[in-house]
Amino acid sequence: MYQVDDYTVSLLHFDEEIKDETGKVWTSSGSPTISATQSKFGGKSLYLDGSSYLSTSSVDDFNFGTSDFTIDWWEYRANNSSKSPVYTRNNSVLGGSLLVGQYSGGNIVYYMSSDGASWNIANRVTMGTVILNVWTHYALVRKGNSIMAFQNGVLQSTITSSSSILKGVSTPFIGYDGGNYYTGYIDEFRISNVARWTEDFDPTASVTVPTNLTATAGDSQVTLSWTAVAGATSYIVKRSTTSGGTYETIASGATDTSYVDTNAKNGTTYYYIVTAVTADGESANSNEASATPMASSKSLLRITMNDSSEREYRLTSTEINSFINWYTRTVGTGTTSYTFNDTIDNSKEYLSFEKIISFKVIPTVE
Repeated sequence: MYQVDDYTVSLLHFDEEIKDETGKVWTSSGSPTISATQSKFGGKSLYLDGSSYLSTSSVDDFNFGTSDFTIDWWEYRANNSSKSPVYTRNNSVLGGSLLVGQYSGGNIVYYMSSDGASWNIANRVTMGTVILNVWTHYALVRKGNSIMAFQNGVLQSTITSSSSILKGVSTPFIGYDGGNYYTGYIDEFRISNVARWTEDFDPTASVTVPTNLTATAGDSQVTLSWTAVAGATSYIVKRSTTSGGTYETIASGATDTSYVDTNAKNGTTYYYIVTAVTADGESANSNEASATPMASSKSLLRITMNDSSEREYRLTSTEINSFINWYTRTVGTGTTSYTFNDTIDNSKEYLSFEKIISFKVIPTVE
């Protein structure tokens, strides 16, 4: 499944409802339904019965002009009657400045106009041979002056044009062009303001899964790290209090291969997974890693100086062991003083090795 990234203009998964992940509102006309009869991802898809469609208000996000873009989707086309268009960007004259995924003469085709009077940029350019009752991926891509059409990741046609696509002045449609309707299922419909592909690709290829996820417990926090995924634009971190999920997303858009969960409660075991996000979508889950944050136990280090004064420091076992290793070193080696950091005022205190007579470690309770 795809995920919203910086280039996503519109994205509909059609899993549980008609919801655009970018926040745009699509209005139903007729009886479009979310159906579990067929799906490519997520167990459900949009079913259009030949008299239904979706529309959204006219927005500049859908007006590409001469800019790069990608329109791609999965379809399970039920019939090839009535032209069955998938997407139309309308204007008030021709009926569309951009018409994508229409059936014509045994092919799936697209049209483009710069003047609103004719399909002068592209007129019935093939996107591939029509395939009925099989999940098929289509993509229309513009990169500079090259306009490319792909079927199941294989380049079907390329045309060259520097013309600007006419700005639409009325409603964009899914499944309707003002006179003809689409019949069948649609899944993972996406419009992007970037050329996502410029050569053959595998639309079914899974995004590489992050590996070697580790979780290290701290005091009220857990530090995660994992192996980078080539081509990943970001990572999503998910957490559960039960092994195997259900996981909730606690971070998205992470660009590093590490993350610190600072909203962890001491004494609670957390289970984590990470997914990678690329131009092809979100990966499957990484291995699960777990950790139980705990309060750091501290002891009192009491040092007696040669003038009979005493110094006291409340330290973790790691800090105390560091001091002991310094003090019990071979005489004549190592530094002549030891530094203690005061976390209250960020000052430093230096104790001379020769001034210390003895020290004692006293366990304390948090």
